[in-house]
Amino acid sequence: MFRVARRAIRPLVDWFSFWDGVLQIEALASVGPGIAVRSPVRFSNPGATYLAEDVGINPGLVVKGGGRLFIGAHCHLGEHISILTDNHNFEEPASLPYDQLRICKDVEIGDCVWIGDWVMIVPGVSVGEGAVLAAGSVVTRDVPPLAIVGGAPAKLIRYRSREAYERLKAQGKYLGWPRDHDLVNGRKFHLRRQAAARPRSASELQRANHLESVPERSEQ
Repeated sequence: MFRVARRAIRPLVDWFSFWDGVLQIEALASVGPGIAVRSPVRFSNPGATYLAEDVGINPGLVVKGGGRLFIGAHCHLGEHISILTDNHNFEEPASLPYDQLRICKDVEIGDCVWIGDWVMIVPGVSVGEGAVLAAGSVVTRDVPPLAIVGGAPAKLIRYRSREAYERLKAQGKYLGWPRDHDLVNGRKFHLRRQAAARPRSASELQRANHLESVPERSEQ
């Protein structure tokens, strides 16, 4: 009986999961071509989230905070990733353990970054192009380009081969790219975009939107 009920409910669950993923991505401020997403994902401030082309997002991504998030082209995000763009004010607060102020700091992730499962990125972090964040890392400081980091807090393990990276980049060899459609839960789809511009790289994200600065502090 249970198996029969599960088979009957499964199409409804799949339908809800698909359209939930569509709505989450379509609400973002700017989305480049060829996005691949597997829901569930959550963006607490979608109007301050900017994705370049060919960003791959797996289930469990949670983006929280009032700051902005920039994710560059050809980035692959594992499962259950948390990205924070603001924090409680605990330095000289008006109350304990913190007060009602939130301190907003942007998070920037460069092109071709690979983020493993269960990674947390805290406010204000910048991740350089081609970096790898090992599974389970808590990233509290900026990550240099091509660096492989891991641990809690994340520390440098080693660097990727710059020669190999630059060769593949020059040849345009990106996993599963190019494609002329988006993917939502493995299904081909054409997502609607909020912005006319469809930035293709991390640097274009900054230039294309003429973004206003986010205040460092805001009321909760």
